[in-house]
Amino acid sequence: MGETPLHERMERYEELAGAAADATRERDETATEIGDRLAAAITEAVEQEGTNVVQSGQSKDGHRYRFTARLDRAALVAALTETLPDGFVVSHVNDDGTMSVEWTGSDRTPGKRERGAILKAIIAEEMVLDSDGLIESVPTRERVIARAVELGVDEDDAAARLNRLATLDVVDLAEGRVYPDENFSRY
Repeated sequence: MGETPLHERMERYEELAGAAADATRERDETATEIGDRLAAAITEAVEQEGTNVVQSGQSKDGHRYRFTARLDRAALVAALTETLPDGFVVSHVNDDGTMSVEWTGSDRTPGKRERGAILKAIIAEEMVLDSDGLIESVPTRERVIARAVELGVDEDDAAARLNRLATLDVVDLAEGRVYPDENFSRY
């Protein structure tokens, strides 16, 4: 480097900076395309599953009624296991409907990851929090497995995956109930 004139080093720097900017632009365009295609798959699943609408209140005079529309997160995740492109899995669905879709690093989505996502969504869907965000109630192990079976997961697979989630500290199985554990939002 000491022998190369500084103006030549600057020219090389500008070439590399240009290539890096081009690669960054291409990376961002690719990420946007991937996001758009994933959004289309999620939209398809939402259209398939729809929403649950429940009456949430009414006025004292009975003239106005309030309804709450919400996604059945567990049914949505089960539908997404069918519609997401290979290699992608739902890693988490929040109360407000936002979700994380994760690339597994493979051209096929491992069935265990899909089943785990469905189980986590069932637990999140059935868990009741108080106004402070503290857990009021959680589903029973039997309820989680029964709901998974309703959504197309084999009963033995659901039970095995639930036990594995407990081993990974994603859930805590205590007194026949399923509680979210320290890694619930991570896996």
